[in-house]
Amino acid sequence: MFKSKFLYIFIVSMIVIFVSISCGKKQSEDGVIVLKGYSQIDPVSPQYRDEMMIISNFNAEHTNIRIEWEYVSGEPYHQKFQAMAASGNIPDIFIVYLGSRSSYITDRGLVKDLRPYLTDEIKSEYIDLIWEPQGPNGEIYFISPNLAVSHVIYANKALMDELGLEFPKTQDELLAQGEKIRAAGYTPLAIGNQADWVMNSLFLSALVDRFGGKEWFDKAMKGEAKFTDANFVNALKVIDTLSKNKMFNPGMIQMTQTQALEEFVQGKAVYLIDAGWRISAMNNMMSPEMVENIRLYVYPEIPGETVHNSSTSTLGEGWGISSKLSDEEAKAAMEFMLYVTGKEAAEIKAKGGLITTYKLDYSTIELDPITSKYVEFVDKTPMGYIIDAKMDAEGMGVLNPAIQSMILGEKTPEQVAEEYENWVAQNDSHRIK
Repeated sequence: MFKSKFLYIFIVSMIVIFVSISCGKKQSEDGVIVLKGYSQIDPVSPQYRDEMMIISNFNAEHTNIRIEWEYVSGEPYHQKFQAMAASGNIPDIFIVYLGSRSSYITDRGLVKDLRPYLTDEIKSEYIDLIWEPQGPNGEIYFISPNLAVSHVIYANKALMDELGLEFPKTQDELLAQGEKIRAAGYTPLAIGNQADWVMNSLFLSALVDRFGGKEWFDKAMKGEAKFTDANFVNALKVIDTLSKNKMFNPGMIQMTQTQALEEFVQGKAVYLIDAGWRISAMNNMMSPEMVENIRLYVYPEIPGETVHNSSTSTLGEGWGISSKLSDEEAKAAMEFMLYVTGKEAAEIKAKGGLITTYKLDYSTIELDPITSKYVEFVDKTPMGYIIDAKMDAEGMGVLNPAIQSMILGEKTPEQVAEEYENWVAQNDSHRIK
């Protein structure tokens, strides 16, 4: 035990030392400003093809700026960044997440407030949402290139036609379709709830918005309302009802969301609960015929809902810069950020299936069939909050296991709500000051 603990401390210490050395800034060379970049990208993954193209284009067009990149994907990105933050020495340009996900750098004052570099002209080119305060004093820590819509019901129209179905207008109509869908050997609603974020981000958040809206959620964050209120309990009851009526895919608790997507793409599920950012993967996985047959909806009307036909969204991760940068270095870093979130980059990303924060005229862009439907979907759909984009993400480690227990019949919606409210009251940064 002692040896293991000593080894752990030694490894962490070596990481911090390495990070302190490797993140030291180079001086400008022959008029070229050299910056260190740290990105949440797997450069060999097709998912990031467009991102790598945009960075390559920037390099070709801005020979006065050189960014030396380190790419880390997934949770290791945050683990290493936390070690960097502990040393107080971080890269110059990096990916930042909204709220507590990146608090290990924003709360330490390591991220530069971008407001001095943002003119009214620059801000007018983006949607208003990205300029809402990101820090306690109104700070803007990052520029997000895309809007993350986290609730879409994808429907396979070919299967719906085969079964003689129309997309249900109400939850009761959806439940009535279940028996017919299962009898034909298909899954009604595919979702993979193995990871803590899936049920919360892709489904529960939208249900909570239907019953409470943003006004109730704002109160619950501050403790003026509680997650034991009917608004939250009723949202959990929807998941409980669907589970008891065998609407979800068997084994959903052990299934990843990627596996749920594969089940849908293979024609085994009529409906898929997923996010807007899944479109790029769908285009890579589906035949042109299937792409034509995909339709986009939100969950149908629920008895007792107060908000209708809503989805949920938040800013996607974005680009931030170190607070240690000189003014000259910060301006060079801003040049990069405004390029990779600006018009040319936005057009590339839109063609890949993303809704960008840069204001584009989509009518002038040739989009694939699903992305065209997605643009229309976002334009007409009200957006509520995503729970873990507002509350501390650690709470999902309490909420999702409780939901899994509810799906297994071991807990009631009321018990799940009580467990989460108790955690929030004792731990969440919005309640604990």
